[in-house]
Amino acid sequence: MPEKIELPITGMNCAACAARIEKVLNKMETVQEARVNFPLKKAVILPKTGLELKDVVSLIRDIGYDVDMEADVTVRARKEETELRRDFSWAISLTVPIMVFSMWMALPWNNVILLVLTIPVQFYFGLRFHASALINLKHFTADMNTLISVGTSAAFFYSAFVTFFPHVVRAAGVSAMTYFDSSAMIISLILLGRYFESKAKTRTYTAIKLLYELSPKECVLLKDGVETRVPTDALEVGDTVLIRPGEKVPIDGVVLTGSTYVDESMITGESMPAHKKPDDEVIGGTINGKGSVTVRTTRTGSDTVLARVIRLVEEAQFTKAPVQRLADRVAGVFVPSVIIVGICAFLVWFFFGPEPRITNAILSFVSVLIIACPCALGLATPTAIMVATGVGARRGILIKSAEALELTNRARNVLFDKTGTLTEGVIVLADVIPLASSDEKEVLRIAFNLEKQSEHPFSDALRKKAQESGIPSLDVTDFEAVIGRGIKGRIGGADYRMGNRTFYEEEGHILDNRTRDLYEEKERSAASPVLLWSETGLMAILTFSDRVREESIEVVRKLREMNVEPVMITGDSENGARTISGRLGIERYFHRVLPDGKAAIVEEFRKKGVTVMVGDGINDAPSLAAADIGVAMGKGTDIAIESADVVLMKGHLSRLVSLIRLSRKTMRVIKQNLFWAFIYNVHGIPIAFGALYPFFGIRLEPVFGAVAMVISSISVVSNSLRLKFFKD
Repeated sequence: MPEKIELPITGMNCAACAARIEKVLNKMETVQEARVNFPLKKAVILPKTGLELKDVVSLIRDIGYDVDMEADVTVRARKEETELRRDFSWAISLTVPIMVFSMWMALPWNNVILLVLTIPVQFYFGLRFHASALINLKHFTADMNTLISVGTSAAFFYSAFVTFFPHVVRAAGVSAMTYFDSSAMIISLILLGRYFESKAKTRTYTAIKLLYELSPKECVLLKDGVETRVPTDALEVGDTVLIRPGEKVPIDGVVLTGSTYVDESMITGESMPAHKKPDDEVIGGTINGKGSVTVRTTRTGSDTVLARVIRLVEEAQFTKAPVQRLADRVAGVFVPSVIIVGICAFLVWFFFGPEPRITNAILSFVSVLIIACPCALGLATPTAIMVATGVGARRGILIKSAEALELTNRARNVLFDKTGTLTEGVIVLADVIPLASSDEKEVLRIAFNLEKQSEHPFSDALRKKAQESGIPSLDVTDFEAVIGRGIKGRIGGADYRMGNRTFYEEEGHILDNRTRDLYEEKERSAASPVLLWSETGLMAILTFSDRVREESIEVVRKLREMNVEPVMITGDSENGARTISGRLGIERYFHRVLPDGKAAIVEEFRKKGVTVMVGDGINDAPSLAAADIGVAMGKGTDIAIESADVVLMKGHLSRLVSLIRLSRKTMRVIKQNLFWAFIYNVHGIPIAFGALYPFFGIRLEPVFGAVAMVISSISVVSNSLRLKFFKD
């Protein structure tokens, strides 16, 4: 019996579907725990002894869903997108002439033409709603699908009755109006919304696929001095692999021979490549620099750090609770209530109403259902979300789901990755302190020409500074790189050295008190100081660092004003973390944190309130997925962007504050929309029932119910459009 069973499920239309499947599976005696994820369309089951897979599949099929063991999740997602796009395209192509014939045409067979055009929209392209409604009925539940099915069916069947028996309706003193246009338009609009929702979800699958692609599929195996290219999956613990310059590290291992610099930013988030020498560990998926190394394999397959990162991202998708929209929460009570009221209206008019009783009873029943049609209710959230996401996009905020926009409104904590988020993520020459008789230009001239032949990350920063300062290129002889220490060479007949304090002292020199204090001060400030000296003595201290974003301090201040606590997480040292957090005004910080540690910290903060995680690297992917709202910097990695719920385009951190303000404004508009969506029902349903008839002889005909529904929809759309005038 496997530890867990994963089943890809098809046929789920909303989070309520996932909850229903999960509830049924957890009732099985042979199931320890079942979790169903709607975005991933997958169930994870922890079995007990005696569980038969065929029983699980049969149970899922019994409640109206299916299990597809063959198709890849991405293939299924694209198939669903294609089907929804196709259904909407055909439905709207029929709905447009239906609207035209309803409003402007008056042909002899007008209603018959409308009936023929509406049938495929109602019963073929709208079948998914009716099928879900029947499943809900079977299990005594209701959701938005039930509302859509009941409302459109009431409009359609009443219109069909009017088409074939108009004299019966007229006999009751009621105009023979049809509502085929209402039925077709509602189904078309909902299909369009489902299509955009499906399109957004595929990004979740893309994120995980990108993670899998990080590890190279092939590598060079060294055995008995012979190089052989083999699949990475074929490696075993203890194998020796050769990693050439620029190649990806295929597995986790330990360096045997050679030295190099490895870009580990995908794991640690730090922009500065790490020096690797014999006995140092390397991580699969990281990128080798310009040196060749041989590595002994220590972990393969699912045991590697990269595999654990992938697993964290996938598991986070299951632990992230879906946000249930306000409309969905009330639908379970609203729909059965409307149906009961409609039945009561029918019975009252049939037994106590004036003649013709059966006609009046049918008209009252239909009036109640039509005025309760969920058009405005269905538009209440999507229209506001649509306008808000458009406003966000124009301000450089890509919001990938309605849930993210809703949850951001309640954010209480914002956790920031340091490198590339609060800082620029680029090594720069931050400071030059000339010593003795040297000047800055002379220091830059020597440092640049020494470093230009080096593979060290500092060389790019020096090259950029030299270009800005117009420093000329000089010939360097006897150049030598001392890995992990520094470099040396001869310029213009003089010997020069450049490196860290260890290199300086190993050459037999001792720092004086003032220089030592300056050097240690730079180290405490989260920077990397480097010494430059010649045969005649120490020339300068050059400091390299990752600059703090200019906007970071202002963002932190505004978050505090909004009662949102900023927190910093970094893989940097405690001194570096303390310095940067102090400079930004952040009170809480975590240092020396790796990807799994970040995700764990996010989970702890989620217990205290809605938590936002902001990051830019591959190492941030698990924590972005684990957070209530994951926010990626637009200049970050593809995987961070795909794993996030929101992307700040062009890397503007200040847009985070705009996101929170936009979310709060949007939620106010959604609540107002729901009020307008229901206010007409609250007043219209009793009138449709016939509450005013005994006193004033007034009854609400279906046509007025449709008008009320349209007014309600216009109110909702107009209110949503106010978001276009949102200001930061």
